[in-house]
Amino acid sequence: MKFKLIILLLTFSFLGFGQEPTLAEMERNILDMAKVQPGLDEKVQVSVSGIALSEFISALAFEHNLNVSVDDNLNGPVVNNFYDAVVKDVFIFLIKEYDLVVDFSGTIIAFHKRGVVEETQPSYQPKTIDVTYKNENEFLSLNLKRDTLARVAEAITRESGNNVILAPGIKERTVSVYIENRPFEQVMDMMAKSNGLKLTTDPNGFYYLDIQEEKKPEGGRNTSSGRNNSGRGTSDAQNLNMQLSPNNPEKLNIEATNTSIGAIIEAASTQLGEHYFMYDIPEGNTSLKVQNVSFMELLSHLLNGTDFTFKKTDAYYLIGNRNTEGLRATELVRLENRTIETVIDLIPSELVADVEIKEFIELNGMIVSGSYLKIEELKAFIRSVDQVVPMVQIDIIIVFSERSSGVSKEMKAGLSQESVPTQGQVFPGVDMTLGSETINGLINAFNGFGIVNIGAVTPNFYASLKYLESNSVIDISSTPKISTLNGHEATFSVGETSYYQEERVNIQSSIGGPVQVSNKVWKETTANLDITVRPFVSADEYVTLEINVTQNDFQGKVDPTAPPNQSTQSFVSLIRVKNGEMILMGGLDKESNENSGSGTPYLSRIPVLKWFFSDRNQQKEKSKLHIFIKPTVTY
Repeated sequence: MKFKLIILLLTFSFLGFGQEPTLAEMERNILDMAKVQPGLDEKVQVSVSGIALSEFISALAFEHNLNVSVDDNLNGPVVNNFYDAVVKDVFIFLIKEYDLVVDFSGTIIAFHKRGVVEETQPSYQPKTIDVTYKNENEFLSLNLKRDTLARVAEAITRESGNNVILAPGIKERTVSVYIENRPFEQVMDMMAKSNGLKLTTDPNGFYYLDIQEEKKPEGGRNTSSGRNNSGRGTSDAQNLNMQLSPNNPEKLNIEATNTSIGAIIEAASTQLGEHYFMYDIPEGNTSLKVQNVSFMELLSHLLNGTDFTFKKTDAYYLIGNRNTEGLRATELVRLENRTIETVIDLIPSELVADVEIKEFIELNGMIVSGSYLKIEELKAFIRSVDQVVPMVQIDIIIVFSERSSGVSKEMKAGLSQESVPTQGQVFPGVDMTLGSETINGLINAFNGFGIVNIGAVTPNFYASLKYLESNSVIDISSTPKISTLNGHEATFSVGETSYYQEERVNIQSSIGGPVQVSNKVWKETTANLDITVRPFVSADEYVTLEINVTQNDFQGKVDPTAPPNQSTQSFVSLIRVKNGEMILMGGLDKESNENSGSGTPYLSRIPVLKWFFSDRNQQKEKSKLHIFIKPTVTY
């Protein structure tokens, strides 16, 4: 068997040659090696501080007869304390702690440092230019987002076979446009116009792109049409500074002062090459200064708090009034940690205004319908409250202890109608009845001393003596465990039930006169120990406990058919404890002493004589109820 395991380990080492094994593989191999190397299962008791790692491994192997090879580069200091730890567990700990690699060669274990894996830089992959051309109808489709003219012209020429020539100096200029399935020349003309370019053709079939020349008035000055070439008003252009972020070309740095919202959206879409369709032009001006903001984030901030919203499709954005058809979104929002019944009542009324919500209990979620911005605000609130609810396990230890002792003495003497025989017991308690013959025998024994002559008793005379002592010790303990969610009550109850008879008498009229009809009913009454605990877990895992303890006990009955008397003890407490800490609630202690008796007047009060002329009953009882509570928080 050992030979097969060694062959198996050798096979593992050859298969893993050339690549470093994983932690799970090394751990598995050490456990397999322990089957043939008893030293790996021996216990270690060692404390080291400042010794080199290689020396520590070598000393450990020498002490337990193991074959190891340790790399000299493992010279880092080791500070550890191992007590009754197994050697194989120590090796696995060192592998994890110091990022070691272990190789196996037969029964030899080789330790060395894990090699540094060089990260390879991914090769640059140029962006694909989205150009589609249909030969059957000469229709062209373009989906360009800040793509350079040089690559766009190359793609169009390759796909359509039509030569596109660029003017000097514009090859690195970027263009953005989205046109779907239109005639080739029409698409080329619209791409040129939307990006400030001019398209010309010649009889040889060449398409020439150049910068659009600005029109000048007769006096040679530039004219203003009230909008600049980016579509913004002149005043907006002066108050708006927008640039692509140098760290991320997908985001913008914007600074605007009292600029119309529509102008900001238009300028941002041009810079980022985003496409949009406005059902309604957003009204109002705003001022902002932001950095590294995307087009969607910009729309969210600009339109939040207004009557306008947006909706993103695959290729463009829809912008308009919140109530516009087509801008309303419907989404299923699911919860992960809470139940939908408890969360939906917590949503503030401001968040559900203009939003339709329907519960979807089967998927523990809700279907919401409304504007995109309202739904996003509602989802943010749901994420903030959808937290894991702590589960609190409450361990209760109930210890009940009762000690009681009593002494009862009773002496009687009298005459009966007939002669009473001597009978009774003397062990374990004295309970004797003495007849006249026995008593006269005792009297004759005393008369035999010759000092006192007592005489004799009549044949019907008798005397009884009872002397009993009782002791009892009762110890009861129970350890119930109950669990509840944070903030919810957990209740524990244990007790007994007693039954009593209740008789009801009804008077019914009849021909012969009133008749009494009695009805007997058995009813029950209970005496319980009730414990109610409500935990509240704080962020630091301290637990505040509301504790209510009530104990009822049965007492004696005033009548055999009457319900038993009850005594009640209770306390209410509010405490704060650590997670997993056990506390002792104040014990319910009860102590009673009874010393009662009856006897012959006057003689029952005289010391010594009272023991012969009275009955005495002494009882002592002492009970304690202690309750230990330990909360344990789990998630």
